[in-house]
Formats: sequence, structure tokens, C-alpha cells
Amino acid sequence: MVPLERQPTGSGAERVVILGGGAIGTMAADLCTVTGRELVGFLDNNKEPQTHVYGTPILGPFDLVERDAGLRAACHFIVAVSDAGLRREWLGRIAAAGARLITLIHPSVSCSPSACLGEGIMIFPFTTIYPGAQIGEGCLIEGHACVGPEVSVMPVCVIAEGAILGHRTRIGTGSFIGAGAVSRPNITIGEGCLIGANSTVIRDIPSFKVAVGSPARVLRDNLSLNPALAERSRQNR
Repeated sequence: MVPLERQPTGSGAERVVILGGGAIGTMAADLCTVTGRELVGFLDNNKEPQTHVYGTPILGPFDLVERDAGLRAACHFIVAVSDAGLRREWLGRIAAAGARLITLIHPSVSCSPSACLGEGIMIFPFTTIYPGAQIGEGCLIEGHACVGPEVSVMPVCVIAEGAILGHRTRIGTGSFIGAGAVSRPNITIGEGCLIGANSTVIRDIPSFKVAVGSPARVLRDNLSLNPALAERSRQNR
């Protein structure tokens, strides 16, 4: 992680390629526009090359970043897909290929200089990041969210619209915090969790659980993010 003051400033120097031409990809494209970056195109495994998203061409599938040295040299990359496992995989593959990630932060975001932000993250409008917060690589922080003092958000998490993370909350890798959800201070939410919209988390949530309600209660295992649990469930049918 690097301090906020060393993040890109939106000077227009960066050319950006977005991995993912869906809804999150268009949100990333909008961040490129408002921060003065040049959007070169999208990579998408399910769309034909030279079709367009956001008025910008599909350049090819995701692995073009690994195959095209010229593209890697000329551009920065952002992974804009909803699936945490896929996002984590391509963050690693981009790094292994020697390509450069970019962090995109909307100008309306209020972020403490003491916060630490990983590479390849997106922070959307009117979010507040308090002192000492740490946000890991590849996270998506949606609009009007609040990341409280000394909160730790591990890589490839999604903090949805209007969620509030209280002082010293800890969020494990790949977790999804639903819109309007609130965590009280000093809570730990484990890896691969899904916290329902408008839930209130007042006690720790173990890894790979789905929890909803106010107060939030664990409903079931989150099989989609835990291959070992999914395989065990399949074998027990």
C-alpha cells in the first residue's frame, strides 16, 4: 500500500484500459472521464472486439494484456468485474505480466492523508476515508460510503453504496458489504463474507458466511467464495 499523496492526481498523463465491459466497467470509465484520464478501451471475454461500450472499443479478451507488450507499455489497467475471485486472479496476472495498475478516485472523495490505499482500487463519489484506514488492492468503494478511523479492508472487497464501517473494523479478503450496512467499532468480518443491505453488524462474523438483518445474523455458508465448502456440500448431497 502507498499513502494517498503518492496516488495519481488525474493530470491526464495516464492512458487506461479497463478489464470488464459490464456495469462496473462503465463506472470505471466514468471515473476515468472525471479524473482526466484517457480511456483507450475495454478488455472483455464475452464481447466481440471492435464493438463499443461507453462509446469506447472492446480491444479483445482479458489475456490481451499478457500478449500485447505494446499495450502494456502504453497503458495502465484497472480490473472492473464484480467477481472477487476473478478480480484477484487478474490483478495477479497483470502484475506478473509487468503491466501497471491504476487507482481511480472520484474528485468528491474526502480521504485522509494518513490513509493507505492499495493499487487498482476504485472509490466512487462522496465517500469518506478517515485517518489510518487501510484499503487493499483491487477494492471497490461505492458512493457515500464511510470507512472509519483505522479500519482495515483487505484486497478485492466491495463496500457498497452508503455502507458505514466503524472505528477499527476489519474486513477480510473478498468480502462484500451491502448497501447501507453498518458495522459497530472493533468488529471483524472474515474472508469471503456477504453482509446484506442495511444490516447492522454488532458481533464478529466468521469467514465465508452470509449474514443479514439488524442485528446481523449468520444465515448460511457463502459457498460461492469458498471452493472447499462448495465441494464438501456437493459430496454430501
